[in-house]
Amino acid sequence: MASHLQLLPAVDGGVGEGVSGKAVVPSEIPSPVAKLTAKEKRVWEHVTGALLECGLIHRTDAMMLTVICRTFIRWVEAEEQLTLFTKENKGTYIVATPNGYEQPHQLFYVVRTLKRELLQWLPEAALTIPAFQKLSRESAAPEQGSLFDDPVEAHKRRKTGIGMKLV
Repeated sequence: MASHLQLLPAVDGGVGEGVSGKAVVPSEIPSPVAKLTAKEKRVWEHVTGALLECGLIHRTDAMMLTVICRTFIRWVEAEEQLTLFTKENKGTYIVATPNGYEQPHQLFYVVRTLKRELLQWLPEAALTIPAFQKLSRESAAPEQGSLFDDPVEAHKRRKTGIGMKLV
């Protein structure tokens, strides 16, 4: 587990002391909160590794990252099914109902919903360029905190301070 630990500057307090004498909050890859499939595990390892490199992951992020990994894999699989259906249906996903009305196939709505959910979750984990840039600018000049501050609360304040919603 020690290989998954990294120290990042704390905004409002933290644990320990960094090289510059400022308080730090340990950055670590959490364990997933649910059993992941092989595909979800590969996404988990990729995402958590990238977030650890930047010092943007904390043990409290497990639930959010589990949801993101699962939603991403489901969206990719639904997109593949919709693409296959479109190829088999003469290049369109529009189908006729028993009453003769034309409408998008149900896979279209599944893809749309999963993509919408994914795009809502990604900024919360700094997995979009604007969210990452905002977080990077904010963490460039961290404040000195007290050694008695709770590192979990400091992490929450850091995220809410840059406009990220707590989920």
